[in-house]
Amino acid sequence: MRSTMLAATAVLALSGPPVFAADPAPTVPASDLADLQTAFDPMGPAVRALTLPDGRAVHYIDEGEPGWRPVLYVSGTGTSARAFGMTEYLRSLRTRLQLRFISVERNGFGDTEFRPGWTYKDYAAEVRAVLDHLGIRQAAALAISGGGPYLAEIAAEMPDRLISLHFLAATSGFGPERKPCKMSDAELTEMMKVAQNPEAWWAYPETSPTRRIPGFADRAFEEGARTYFIRGQMGDLRGQVAEYRRYCTGPKADVSKVQVPAYVYHGTADASVPLDQAQYWQSRFPNVRKARIYEAEGHDVQYRHWDQLLLDVAGHAELTMLCADGKSQAVPEADAQALLAKGATLGICAWN
Repeated sequence: MRSTMLAATAVLALSGPPVFAADPAPTVPASDLADLQTAFDPMGPAVRALTLPDGRAVHYIDEGEPGWRPVLYVSGTGTSARAFGMTEYLRSLRTRLQLRFISVERNGFGDTEFRPGWTYKDYAAEVRAVLDHLGIRQAAALAISGGGPYLAEIAAEMPDRLISLHFLAATSGFGPERKPCKMSDAELTEMMKVAQNPEAWWAYPETSPTRRIPGFADRAFEEGARTYFIRGQMGDLRGQVAEYRRYCTGPKADVSKVQVPAYVYHGTADASVPLDQAQYWQSRFPNVRKARIYEAEGHDVQYRHWDQLLLDVAGHAELTMLCADGKSQAVPEADAQALLAKGATLGICAWN
């Protein structure tokens, strides 16, 4: 026994202290760490709440700096206040142009509880309240897809508070002959159950240019989940059914006296919102500055040409965003035509 213990002691003595692996080499040299970030990086727009005098809570986002140009963003059918975040794949361009985006959530979506009988005029009043709360006197305003009738009401109710208007693949509503307008609430609810599956609700085809944006589909699915599940409402479709009912009335707002510049963006192959809707907006506003009609493009024009929209709302409508010789450029329209004839493409180079 004693000899065994002595042998073990001898082995320990010979082995010496334990040897540990060296620390890994630094990923960057210490000299590169002199000037580190002092503020948090953005994680998407934060939803805020404003309580109105009647006790109703209005939810909104306010993304950008106080001194930048305010832009009112009216999102599409069945979306929450955070839908604006789906455009932040061009955040660098937006901040370069110093654009501050405000979006007010609609009845029954996201954080906003459903209220029966809520109207376009109610939305315009809520937008006014948020702008007043933020101290914003004037703003550019845009609508995508199903946001069209809401923006028309805002324009009619507060034309003095607008800088410019922009309609991207935007509907004016449904005619009474459209199938949804002939359905009962129960039938509409059944039809809209697809919205309870965000991956189906936000499914763009494989050919959509949005497929080129890293993470876009996942961000869209998260938006759908927020709209219908964020408060534990478990896919409550009352807001969506009520929205379709409002579309069946069409926009009744009189915008004939709205003098600010209006812009229309549409794809000729849009199967969701036909081209006649672009023509509708052109016929209603007296000061249509430009109609950007994109041949053979679909309902995703609103995302594919968001870079051009940002230029336009920033006051650079005379410029065209394109990619030439591997460089993203904003060039005068006459120069753009010449460059496009030589092989340049519309939008920033990432689209290629």
